[in-house]
Order: sequence, then C-alpha cells, then structure tokens
Amino acid sequence: MLVYHLPGTFETREAHLDLLWEAGATGLEERAGLIRAYFDARAELDDEIADGEWRDEADQDWQAHFKATLRPVRAGRVTIVPPWLLHEVEDGQVALIIEPGMAFGTGHHATTRMAVEALSALDLSGKRVMDVGTGSGVLAIAAALLGADHATGLDIDPLTIPIAIENAEINSVPLGRVFFAEGSLGLDDELEDVFDVLVANLYAELHDLLAGEYAAALNPGAPLILTGILTGKLDLVRAALDREGFGNVTVREDGEWVLVTATAPQA
Repeated sequence: MLVYHLPGTFETREAHLDLLWEAGATGLEERAGLIRAYFDARAELDDEIADGEWRDEADQDWQAHFKATLRPVRAGRVTIVPPWLLHEVEDGQVALIIEPGMAFGTGHHATTRMAVEALSALDLSGKRVMDVGTGSGVLAIAAALLGADHATGLDIDPLTIPIAIENAEINSVPLGRVFFAEGSLGLDDELEDVFDVLVANLYAELHDLLAGEYAAALNPGAPLILTGILTGKLDLVRAALDREGFGNVTVREDGEWVLVTATAPQA
C-alpha cells in the first residue's frame, strides 16, 4: 500500500485536501498530526503539498479504521453523524446524516460546525436559505432539517452537486425543498431570487469579492453567516461588510478560524 504522509491536520491544511484528491488519492485519514493519503501509484504532487513523504506500508483496511475513529458532531440543535452511528444521536437532536467522502463537510471542521450552530440559532421556519459554496450540501440540508421552506446550494465544483443531492436523499429531504446547482453569486445574471438567510463557508478573499452579491441576494435586514475565515484575515471581511452597509456584525473564534454574522443593509 502506497501512503503519502503530509504534516498537519484536516483543519490546518483544509485548503490542500482537494489537491490530494486531484492527484489521485483514494482516501484520506488524519492520525497523530499527519494526513495520510492513500494512492494506488506514486503521483505528481502540487508544490503546496510537496512537503510530505511517500511510504510503502502493509495493506490495511483504512476505511474501517476511519469509520472506527469518526464520531458524531453536535452543532446546536443538530448532530452531524455518519449513517453507521445514527443510533448515537441524542433524543431531541436533529440528525443530519453525512456519508464522508470527497466533498468535505462532515462537521468535524470548525468552520462547518460553527456555521451549523449559527443556523441552529435562527428561526428558519418558512424561510428561504442560500448556501454559497455548498460542497457536500451540509449547510443547505441542515437549514431544511431546521425548518427552512427552501434551501439553495451553489458550488463552482460540479463534482460536489451529485454528492449533495445524494446527501439530501439520505436525509429524506425532498429536492423540492433543497436545490443544488453549479455556480456562484455574480456568475449567473438570471439569478433574481432574494433570500431570508445566506450562509457561505468560503475564505476571506472570496467573501470580500462577493460582499456586494451577498447584499443583493438578501432581503433587507436578513441574516448573513460567513465562515472559512482565518483570524488573520478577519479585518478584510469586516471592511467588506462595512463597505456594503451590513450591520450588527458579530465575531466568534474557534482556534484559528472565525465565524462572522451580520444583517443585510436596509432598503
């Protein structure tokens, strides 16, 4: 078995995980401060992930080990759980079932967990929610399970869309209540809908770029939830929200990651 050992964790090297998948990894595992990427053959790697080490190891069932170490994640009223641990969800919690796979979003990362907690703190009954950068669909599905009338998930990566649709089906959320599509705000001139809540788990520079689109996509005074922001980039996001007229800005930190909430400009 060929394993590439990359220093770091899923959190500290989140931006590099897609590079491993694109290089041909068949599975990823985090163990003892290392990311272990499993390959069928040695691959050419991007310079950003070239600081690791290739090792030949005895064959093992890494998927079984991964399943044995994965735990449910409680995020407000929601517990994000793989299907084989559904029995561990506490009474009164909303179970959000996610099969871990290539589109990361299992809830174990601080950014996903904080975003679900922020959604959980809102009354979403009858609301329309937009999830920008939906990935595995966790946030859009969470919104629907929490009572949203409709949730739209957009992602520029077409590979994530069927995964998000499958996750909605696993959670018995009808596609009439969630809709997933390739794209992003500002890329589709025909997107005329406005929403009651917008959540985006992206990164600071993209939040800066899209801040005006966030304002245009939200009803006046509607909640905005932004994460994927490193603490060192918080000022960039705050400046963008101030520039576009957002109010009631609040900040929550979890390690090196930040969640920012705000309300859309009044008409």
